[in-house]
Amino acid sequence: MVLHFPTPSGYGGWTIGYYGGARRTKGAPVRSDARARRQRIIEAACEIFRTQPDNAPLENIAEHAGVGIATLYRNFPDRAALIHACAIHMFEQVLALQEEVLAGIDAAPERHWFRYVDAFITLGVGPLAAAFAPDNLNELPCELAELRARASHNGEAIIDAAKRHRLVAGDVSHETFIVGLLVVARPPVPGVLTIRPNITTELVDLYLTGLKHGPQLR
Repeated sequence: MVLHFPTPSGYGGWTIGYYGGARRTKGAPVRSDARARRQRIIEAACEIFRTQPDNAPLENIAEHAGVGIATLYRNFPDRAALIHACAIHMFEQVLALQEEVLAGIDAAPERHWFRYVDAFITLGVGPLAAAFAPDNLNELPCELAELRARASHNGEAIIDAAKRHRLVAGDVSHETFIVGLLVVARPPVPGVLTIRPNITTELVDLYLTGLKHGPQLR
């Protein structure tokens, strides 16, 4: 699968290669098809969890993936197993994004900084994190904890680069950046969208402007 991210900030689209599904190989059609179905279920679940993080029925996920509920349960015996697989998928997408940004941010700072922000929003990391994260992040399974640590390390490197290019104030951490972004980019209630259809983009732009100056003492 190749992910394409439109950029609301006006910097064009960009693409991340992500190959979570299996390629069909000669002599192993059943295994390849099974892997492809499993990947479809994960991607369908992530898509639904972005809008229904708390109560998405597994039957709806199976239907969206084009499989029967029995096939879903053969791959994921319960909701927890599916959520675990979706969380891995999300972290792998984030890591691919971060590698792309780190490779280019010093050559084109603003372009890649805005790519990072816009892609995070497009990925729906906010609602997905709400669906996948335990109440205590220290309780993450080892595999997810390792992925989170790698993403955090890469994120701090991106923030450091943004600071070097004066896109972010010196006392802003990646954790602060992510938490703030998830709050301002949260999908608004429908009534707000009828009044200000571009409110999310406006709030994110205001947030990024504030990051340049950092917190002000009151």
